Amino acid sequence: MTLSRRRFLVDGLAVAGGFALGFPAGAAEGRETAPSPEVTAWVVIHPDDRVVIRIARSEMGQGTLTGLAQLVAEELECDWDKVGTEFPTPGANLARNKVWGSMFTAGSHGIRDSHLYVRQGGAAARMMLVEAAAWNWNVPAAECEVEKGVIRHGASGKTTTYGKVAAAAARLTPPDKDAIRLKDPKDWTIAGKPMNRLDTRGKVDGSLVYGIDLRLPGMMVATIASCPVKGGTLKSFDASAIAGSKGVRHVLAVDGVAVAVVADDF
Repeated sequence: MTLSRRRFLVDGLAVAGGFALGFPAGAAEGRETAPSPEVTAWVVIHPDDRVVIRIARSEMGQGTLTGLAQLVAEELECDWDKVGTEFPTPGANLARNKVWGSMFTAGSHGIRDSHLYVRQGGAAARMMLVEAAAWNWNVPAAECEVEKGVIRHGASGKTTTYGKVAAAAARLTPPDKDAIRLKDPKDWTIAGKPMNRLDTRGKVDGSLVYGIDLRLPGMMVATIASCPVKGGTLKSFDASAIAGSKGVRHVLAVDGVAVAVVADDF
């Protein structure tokens, strides 16, 4: 049995009294079972109006996850209190012709390099949701307004929510980029505003999966020692001191500048 430190904390607290901030053991693994409509690659909307915004940059404590979610939610015109996030995998990005763009994360690049197209993803989803409602009511989409995920047609008094039209919207063709009109930053109510961060909860209840937690079948871990001087090269190394040590599989030179110890775990 392999038990990670985080799994031990979550399960142990649950067994001890179900504390763990109200989340029982296994809650993180089984929150969703049935798929919900993907309106655009960035936006998934559940029938109960919960919104999942996909984040394709790493959250390393700098606030990228919340900041990007704010940008998408701003253009989507959804209810921020119903927003959650998820990370697409690099494999999924490649399989879908890099629909989420670059997943490179460093410094302020996460927002600086992708703010335009993630906003467009949110705006496109909003347009599709409104179009679906307008089609159902047989009214022009231009006559409809939306606020916090509620679509209204003023002339008829009809209203609906994103969750009710998401499945129909998901079947529509996304608008061309030239047809997408983004909000003027002076009209923003979510983006750039002080909001509670979306990554805090998972960090304190033990449900967040960090890179170090990831386990795949047959996976090994490489720990690297590189030259401490820029431009330096690897002269030699002696692996005999750890030869035969439990869990150690290989000791390898890496491009002539570093040494990697490959083992069963960290």
